[in-house]
Amino acid sequence: MAGFDNGEIHGLAGEIRTALESDQYDLGGYSEVRAYDLIRNAFGTPLPAPTKMIKCQFVVGGGKLVRSRYDDDLPKWLIGALREIGFTEDRSAAETFDSQGTYKQQHDTGQNLKYLIVYPRIAYASKPSGGSDATASAPSGIPDEHSPEYIALATDKSTFQDMVGAKVTSYAQKRKLLKFLQEKNEDLKAIEAKLVAGNMLSPSEQAWYDGGFSADEEKLTWLQNEIKRMVDEGKLTGREKADLVKQIEQNIATTQEELTTARADNKPKKVEKLEAKLTTLQQRKSTVLTINPIVPDLANSTEIQKLHIQWFPLQSLEDKQRSMTLTLADLKQVQLKTDLEAQIKELELSSRGWFQDEEDFQERCEAVQAAAKAKFKAKSADAKKKPSTGGGSSLGGGSTQKSGVRPTGLSGWSTVGTKKAGSGVSYASAAKKSGSSSFSALGDSDDD
Repeated sequence: MAGFDNGEIHGLAGEIRTALESDQYDLGGYSEVRAYDLIRNAFGTPLPAPTKMIKCQFVVGGGKLVRSRYDDDLPKWLIGALREIGFTEDRSAAETFDSQGTYKQQHDTGQNLKYLIVYPRIAYASKPSGGSDATASAPSGIPDEHSPEYIALATDKSTFQDMVGAKVTSYAQKRKLLKFLQEKNEDLKAIEAKLVAGNMLSPSEQAWYDGGFSADEEKLTWLQNEIKRMVDEGKLTGREKADLVKQIEQNIATTQEELTTARADNKPKKVEKLEAKLTTLQQRKSTVLTINPIVPDLANSTEIQKLHIQWFPLQSLEDKQRSMTLTLADLKQVQLKTDLEAQIKELELSSRGWFQDEEDFQERCEAVQAAAKAKFKAKSADAKKKPSTGGGSSLGGGSTQKSGVRPTGLSGWSTVGTKKAGSGVSYASAAKKSGSSSFSALGDSDDD
């Protein structure tokens, strides 16, 4: 286990901090405490050794041959620790300096292994290069042309609006997209200002300029109005509502401090302006507090719930699996259970939108699973009241299907990590790219 000893970090964390190249690390047998210690010790500060961007690929799960070596919650523990030290998810991250401080999940269907890939912060990347004025504050590299970020920046307003309508549907996603566009707009304005002043651009800035990008206030204004419309119409989940209330309260506190200073400085015009702003913020907070949150959902919710309802009766097989008492019929049902899990995961991932963080996505997956559980219990209660009519094996309170036969009309991976019975945890812990929309030709990848 990695730990501190006389100011030095040892174990796997120490190995990572002295690595010069990308490498893979197996986290079989890691507990929650070890997972948190590893992330904090390895990535809490920029890596001092590498002189180029590297990635740290962690094996965190896999198919039935290896799944017993990894706790089902291992990815969640690692991601939680990464988020605590400021890392964010980026499904299009690569071994470039602009991916520092990000992570993504991956499922290798060939080797049937699940990975968490971390792109650490590198100390070398923040150093000025020989006599140049290019520093870490310079605009980052241009995103891959198939990434959501690139498409959001490069498209015209009409296509941008279509993209948002299809792939950036929630309040949280729109806020994350807005934040991204605002930051890039500031970078692009700075480039334009340097050109006007006759100053030389850095290589990164020159790449943005040559790419034909420019600040687009029109798209920003439209997106801000869309976000306001969602709030006015009450289209917020419980988490989104709580985040918005917290943000408003922070703005109120800041405004009150500014108001106190303005009064002390005897600036009546500024006081009047701040008092009006404070009143508006307080009214907005009152309005948001009255919102009745919507239930988080996924695009493929109906199909996913049907599969969950078929899966719930098969959970009891895990106890028999552990006690090695499975019959031949049970083994066929285990295969069916595995297929159902794979199809659920595939549909969940294909429901994932652009600019959607892991916490929001998991909340929606769990809400869909909970809705399916309620329907399953209701069907089970109804079935107990009715006399048995015989027939095939019942899977999901009413649908009859032969043992071991895969549900038709849906494709899925051959294997997927089995979850503990009754855990209520969503299977969508991997961040595998998937999607079918009018933007697939432009490239579909992975949040204000």
